[in-house]
Amino acid sequence: MPKGLAWVLSILAAAVPLVLFVASLSIFETGDRYLETVIASEGFGPAILVDFPAARLAISTTRYGVWVFGHVLLCLGVSVYFFGLLRRRSASSTDGRFPWIGVLAAYAGGVIAVLAYLTLTPTRDVGSVETPFADLVIMPFYLFLEAQNMAGQFPGFGNDPWLYLATAVLCPTALGIVCVVAASGLFHHMVLSRKARGIEGWEDDVVKCLFSLKQNAAVLSLILVSSTLTARAYFHLVPGLIAETVGDPAQPSAIHAVYKNLADTLSTGTGVLFSMTLIAAFAPGLVNLLGELTQAAHVQKGDERHPLMERLDLADFRAKLTSILRMGLTIASPALAAPVVEALQTL
Repeated sequence: MPKGLAWVLSILAAAVPLVLFVASLSIFETGDRYLETVIASEGFGPAILVDFPAARLAISTTRYGVWVFGHVLLCLGVSVYFFGLLRRRSASSTDGRFPWIGVLAAYAGGVIAVLAYLTLTPTRDVGSVETPFADLVIMPFYLFLEAQNMAGQFPGFGNDPWLYLATAVLCPTALGIVCVVAASGLFHHMVLSRKARGIEGWEDDVVKCLFSLKQNAAVLSLILVSSTLTARAYFHLVPGLIAETVGDPAQPSAIHAVYKNLADTLSTGTGVLFSMTLIAAFAPGLVNLLGELTQAAHVQKGDERHPLMERLDLADFRAKLTSILRMGLTIASPALAAPVVEALQTL
């Protein structure tokens, strides 16, 4: 297989978790997914809102804007870092004529264009939303804002809550996609352009690839943790408008509980999705490198270890355990981000 094609296919693997995630929800999600029964209930009305709901909405959206601001700065810095490294590597590569950065830009742009289509174009009528993505992350919150007659609170978006919610989803997600594509592209470029087995210095290239894996995974994990926390801030915009108690301070609001449970579920699910994306972004190249390590382990003679195994110190149990724990924490961080924040808020 041509190296360029193998590189492109390796990067495509990062999209597999998202496809499976949306497909799984489309198949197994049932019941009142838009929370229409809640909106149609007798207790639903302006009375369920917190005091001064317009002011609370302004505070919540401002807080969300701060999260997006921090996420954007982080993504821009990481993207420049990854693309800079890829540019230097591709310039010195024997395949320098292959448009590495152009392909990455086209791939990221294509994914973002699809995401924009999924969020901006669907009809707003219940039961006619063609895209599961918008169906999941926009429709329940849009219906709430419309039922509470809060469309006038979004003058910068033509008094259209859907346009605000779609933009709030699209902007931070698009930059996260760029970071995932850049990290995966850089790592797989290193893996596919390393020296072949038997050529002098091939062990050094394998070691460099594994070091790059740890470094890139840690940086991308930081981006995906930021993405999870930003998504959590988005999902809690509507629950933040609903009073926690109704009338009697000792009587919890069932409507608040429903919307908060939805927000918590989506936040946790997003974190799990991002952890799986972190694995998929590096999985093809990692499998390739594991093949090299397996072959190196098989050629050991007696107590004499292969030079590659010696350099990686894989025979040391403590070193292996430390590496496994670090990588495990790196992978699990996006999935743990939302539950940890929830736990801290209950203290």
